[in-house]
Amino acid sequence: MSFPRVLVTSCRELCTRAPRTPYGTHRDKTFGNQQRLLRIGIAAAVLALAVWGIWAYLQRTVMWNMLDLSVYYNAVDSLKDNQDALYTSNFGTWKLPFIYPPFSALTFFGLVPMGFAGLKWFMTVTSLLALAAVVWTSWGMLGYRRSAGRAGATLATFAVVLWFEPVVWTLEWGQVNLALLAVLMFDLGQPDTRRWKGVGVGLAAGFKLTPLIFIVYLAMTRRFRAAGVALGTFLGTIGLGFVLLPSASAKYWSDIAEINNRVSEQLPVGTLNNQSVQGMFRRMLDSESLSSMLWLLCCAALAILVMVAAAKASLAGQELLGVVLVGVLSLLVSPISWSHHWVWVVPAFVLLLHHALRLRRRMWWYATAAFLAFYGTWPLSLDVNGHWDGGQKLQPWGLIWLVPRDGKRENRWNVWQYFVGNSYLFVGIALTVLVAWSVLRTTAAAGTGAGAEAEPADVAPRPRAEKVAAES
Repeated sequence: MSFPRVLVTSCRELCTRAPRTPYGTHRDKTFGNQQRLLRIGIAAAVLALAVWGIWAYLQRTVMWNMLDLSVYYNAVDSLKDNQDALYTSNFGTWKLPFIYPPFSALTFFGLVPMGFAGLKWFMTVTSLLALAAVVWTSWGMLGYRRSAGRAGATLATFAVVLWFEPVVWTLEWGQVNLALLAVLMFDLGQPDTRRWKGVGVGLAAGFKLTPLIFIVYLAMTRRFRAAGVALGTFLGTIGLGFVLLPSASAKYWSDIAEINNRVSEQLPVGTLNNQSVQGMFRRMLDSESLSSMLWLLCCAALAILVMVAAAKASLAGQELLGVVLVGVLSLLVSPISWSHHWVWVVPAFVLLLHHALRLRRRMWWYATAAFLAFYGTWPLSLDVNGHWDGGQKLQPWGLIWLVPRDGKRENRWNVWQYFVGNSYLFVGIALTVLVAWSVLRTTAAAGTGAGAEAEPADVAPRPRAEKVAAES
């Protein structure tokens, strides 16, 4: 069947089929040797945290600065004097602008009394707990019931994903990515019968606008109450901002485009760290207008394909797959997706690992290992040209950093450097399109009666005999 026909058929299914089977009705999977898995998980998590802690201590001059957190802290601290400076001044060690909505400033304001040193520890502990919560929720969304085995699998997986480059850099920069991801995953992982489902999506969107895409996802999957709750909560965060920070809120919501553009004045959109579609085109082309036009066209095509596939996956009971597709899409289409924003690789890894464990096929284990190696962090001493420099600190670099960066060096890349420097994006697009196409082509929409915990479909369709056996 041709691609246009598959897409049209999928859209018709989403619009005309009976209401979805409510998500969260079954959790019937479990792990074998639960107590042994729990012991292994505890040992692995303790070892991973110990190694990370030692590394962070030995390299504390770079891994404990938390430059982004200093921006949040200084920006919110300025509210004690007046609101006018929040969106007009630069803050932190690197003098960067604060560009998040007023609700995010209110969230941080209650943490200012603990001081910057205390805030560092608070964000580190919060992020580590959030990482564990994301892994726990991901296994739950795949249909694994609460048990010692799930706890062990969570801890063992935590010990691995702690070393993903986006995770390590989130910890190093003092970023909020893991906390926001945990809020989204916890909310979306709730059964559809929960009346307050959608509150987490609304709060995350109020803190950072990117999660607004999940309101569209909830609506496309016919969870209109949850979508309404999310939208209402988001509007509530705006209202709260106007009540408590009226001047700053008026400035932000009236000049939102200008405020967000202030980032590019300090950190160009085309810098290596921006692994978004727009960042790729800015590195490729000198023309800002042409790169913006190509970005919009590419994002429109990706959004249609991925959102329809994500909705269809959800309706078929593959909730984690649908959520991951939408999360990765938000990274691709956002004007700026720094490499540490790519924490969506964590639930994606759980999804891959689940397939490897359930299907026991060598291909899935190879894919899981390759995914880990590619998005993992490696202790390297690199200069601005991506070359080994023993005089530099040993930092957790990913493979994308093996090319020249900053100072417009990205505009002088050769072909090899271009592919390496955009590899997060290229791999993300390739995997997303491949999975989306597979979902559209092989997945039956509107649920199969097992809810979200039905066995996810393989990327490649099963042989008919195996399918019949699985259904019997």
